[in-house]
Amino acid sequence: MVGVEPARASFVEVNRVRLRLWEWGEEDAPAIVCVHGAHDHGRMWDGFAPLVAQLGYRVVAPDLRGHGDSGRLSSGAMWMASALDLGLLARHLGPPVAIIGHSFGGGQALYAAAVWPELFRWVVNIDGLGPPPEAFEERDLVEAATASVANALRVLTTPRRTYPTMEDMVERRQRVNVRLPAEWTEHLVRHGAKETEGGWEWKADPFFMVGFPGPFDLEFMEAEHEIVTVPVLALTGAEHDTWSEMTAEQTEARLAHLPTARHQVIEGAGHYIHIEQPAAVLAAIESFIAEVAP
Repeated sequence: MVGVEPARASFVEVNRVRLRLWEWGEEDAPAIVCVHGAHDHGRMWDGFAPLVAQLGYRVVAPDLRGHGDSGRLSSGAMWMASALDLGLLARHLGPPVAIIGHSFGGGQALYAAAVWPELFRWVVNIDGLGPPPEAFEERDLVEAATASVANALRVLTTPRRTYPTMEDMVERRQRVNVRLPAEWTEHLVRHGAKETEGGWEWKADPFFMVGFPGPFDLEFMEAEHEIVTVPVLALTGAEHDTWSEMTAEQTEARLAHLPTARHQVIEGAGHYIHIEQPAAVLAAIESFIAEVAP
């Protein structure tokens, strides 16, 4: 078995969506919210969340809207909607809470902390500083809106891809995330797939890609980062990997817009740093907490 099964599972209604919550640790302990990346789900924290809980925390890992067992997306503007979900979840848990986010979830954590600093103690961003600058394509506003509508219609009218077996889904995922251990790929697929007529399909809402990676440009994201006032720990892996595409120079340029951030590179890890090197990530977080906790 990969990791430790959650101690509790529940649902909460926030922002007109039902979110699935997975939990470890004592319910009356200080809360840390762990936020997964794009196309993943809360069970991707099964290995790391129990380690954090052992430090004396209540770890809550939601399935973001449009992922896992949570409700579907309401529109292509999921970037703002998901950030609002996190703010309301923090309020539900009893703020201020801490937040750890991976990849897309790391970006969401920074977004939420920037807008509602009173709800969050600190942020740990695990390889979630955004894509490289060239990914932010400059487009005419009308052209971009037209393309978004076309993408939405395509998603709404095209049947979802069905895989004959879960093993086919594992093979597909392994080709994308080549550094993920096989048992972790199987784990993510097992909890991220659902049986349907004729086979299996991903739980993740295909409408997610209509609004990804976000409805704004690089300057917007940099401005958002500049208003983050809570302490931030940014962790990046030393190894090249899928979805870890920024150079060291680009990473430092991105960090320059996060005035409260400290940065640590984790050796022997690519994109899924907390899965590849959990002990090193935990040590970095413990040191960070000791430095910033009141």
